[in-house]
Amino acid sequence: MHYLRFIFGLILIVLLVLVLYIKNLPNTYKVERSIYTSIPAATLYNYLYDFENWPEWNPWIIEDPEMKLSFNQNNFDLPEYHWEGKDGNGSMKTLKTNAPHLIEQQMTFEGFSSSDVRWRIKKDSDSLYWIMEGQMNFIMKIFSLQMGGMETMIGPYYKKGLRAIDRILTTQLNEHRFEYQDTVTLPNQFYLTRSFESDKAAMDSLIKSGSQELYDFAESKNLKVRGDLFTVLPQLAFKTSTWSLGLPVEGYFKTDHPTIRCRYTKERKALKGVHHGSLKNIDLSWEIMKEKINLLNPSLQYYPRTIYKVGKQSNPDPLAWETELLLPYQ
Repeated sequence: MHYLRFIFGLILIVLLVLVLYIKNLPNTYKVERSIYTSIPAATLYNYLYDFENWPEWNPWIIEDPEMKLSFNQNNFDLPEYHWEGKDGNGSMKTLKTNAPHLIEQQMTFEGFSSSDVRWRIKKDSDSLYWIMEGQMNFIMKIFSLQMGGMETMIGPYYKKGLRAIDRILTTQLNEHRFEYQDTVTLPNQFYLTRSFESDKAAMDSLIKSGSQELYDFAESKNLKVRGDLFTVLPQLAFKTSTWSLGLPVEGYFKTDHPTIRCRYTKERKALKGVHHGSLKNIDLSWEIMKEKINLLNPSLQYYPRTIYKVGKQSNPDPLAWETELLLPYQ
């Protein structure tokens, strides 16, 4: 009998010590992981902001293929989604953003306190941070202790998820996406033009400065812009070439500017294609266009024109860029 009392007393003491130990564990937790990446900040932000992209990379969703997901389509400004899975139900909603460098969210897992989730994209866009922090009530402390702690429970999943995000977006940015649209008729058009002589490496910076110059000139002369910025490159590429920028305007304007002129083109036929995404592999799209025009007539004279429908001037996310390729011919 004395032995039983001793054993029960020992068990009670162990339980009391365990309760005191759990009670004295930290009342808050924070788990943070990061990854170095070359993905543009705007691309990361847009991808993470849209919850419908999450099943592609989220480790918990991938591990539970039977998980039921529902997305709130009514409020895109503050999106949210809900899940029902084998380990429980919960929700995630966006509370605050500062595009393209910060997304603040709240995760609620059924039976536990809500947690704060943050995505931080460094301004120089070389790293992505995924952070979760929150309060630890007694039940959550017990659960965390059983699972080896929040770092052990969440950290490996965060690391896996960050690697998946980087891999998926790298693939998408390098993917060649091109849509050939056959022959179109280009209308009569007036346009402001500015010519340059440079190699290909200098084109990006010249397009940026030259386009601003054309837009500023049009605004200063009250000229209505009637289309998107375009470039006209020579048919044959040399190390250094003369090429021009064009900006469609409503009508003819006689300029006294030393480098900006107003030109006119007549209605003509052209082969058209649309290059989607980053311009790093646009040469592949031009090769397809040139093959198409050679099939039409190898002796045709053509003047390659690139129209930046959606580009870095209007959208910093390369995945959203849309570039028209035209081969007007005589």
